[in-house]
Amino acid sequence: MKFDRVILVLFLMFLWTCSREKTVSKETAEAPVVRDVQVAWVRPETVEHSFQAVGTVKARMSTALSSKTVGTIVAVMAQEGDRVRKGQILIEIDDRDLRAELQGAQAALEETYSAIGAAESAVVSARGQKELATATLKRYEPLVATGSVTPQEFDEVAAKSKVANAELERAEKNLRSFEARKKQAEAKLSYAQTLLSYSKILSPFDGIVTAKSGEVGVLASPGTPLMTVEQSGLYRLEVQVGESSLARVKLRMAVPVAIDAIDTALTGKVGEIVPAADPQSRTFTIKIELPAHPLLRSGVYGKANFSRGVKQALLVPTEAVIERGQLTGVFVADEQGWIKFRLVKTGKLYGGNIEILSGLSAGDRVVVKGAERIAEGSRVALSAAK
Repeated sequence: MKFDRVILVLFLMFLWTCSREKTVSKETAEAPVVRDVQVAWVRPETVEHSFQAVGTVKARMSTALSSKTVGTIVAVMAQEGDRVRKGQILIEIDDRDLRAELQGAQAALEETYSAIGAAESAVVSARGQKELATATLKRYEPLVATGSVTPQEFDEVAAKSKVANAELERAEKNLRSFEARKKQAEAKLSYAQTLLSYSKILSPFDGIVTAKSGEVGVLASPGTPLMTVEQSGLYRLEVQVGESSLARVKLRMAVPVAIDAIDTALTGKVGEIVPAADPQSRTFTIKIELPAHPLLRSGVYGKANFSRGVKQALLVPTEAVIERGQLTGVFVADEQGWIKFRLVKTGKLYGGNIEILSGLSAGDRVVVKGAERIAEGSRVALSAAK
């Protein structure tokens, strides 16, 4: 009797289960079709195959200004961010000692000029004495032969001629000595003027001040950077390229560049390929010359895309990709229009489309519009599939 009851209960449960499956099957078969959902076929497309290199924007010309002499800074005439002109005074250094040295060099040169004037007068006088003594000697030479003058008188005239020649040589030697001193005095004056010019630090070109470490009262010394100036308007993007990709990079080739800081696409040209690789990263530095742009600044992040040719890729519209936390996927429709959520791995963006690296195959149908109205298990119409 007890066994019969168990059989009966099992039979009733079997009947209930069959009835439930039929009900579910019927409800499923009669699930409503979601309209206004666009479904598209996944097909391989030809796209440009490229690799990306990241780097930093730098000025094509940048210089760190420092003092060429030791002295105290008395004025700083530019701050970070200021635009400066070529030849503009940026920093002044105390020049009192240098001016005193310059005045001493000027006085020494003036004294030398006076000495040269006196030496030149002495040469003129000595030359006149020599000419007179020489003429007198020539007149006495025939007279001594005829006995008109005594030998003693002739010797006296000859001695005066020798003395006159010696005086002229001495005067000319003094003049040459003073002329040499003049050159030395002029060199010292030029050197003093050069040292004095070092008291004013000038901008080497039109540009913008990007760094300043010199302050009033600080002792400046040679080799210590006081200010950095970058040439405005001329920038380049320096990126690192692996040795396996270096063969794809050519001088003067056009390169699409994206600068996040200005949200603008630019086209640069490869201006330099550094021939030596970094021994640690095994990468080469590529310098890409950028067109002028008012918002470009040194230090901002940039990306360059180098072409590898073309390839076949599976692309879907970016709006078809759904982010769920750390998961990325798309809604896929089967032949009857039933929706399933499938995880995918995405690649590069190509305009409004994104590359699917895994998770989809050619011939799959994905929902590209209306995904917000469906969920896994929904059913959509496939008549709009493209």
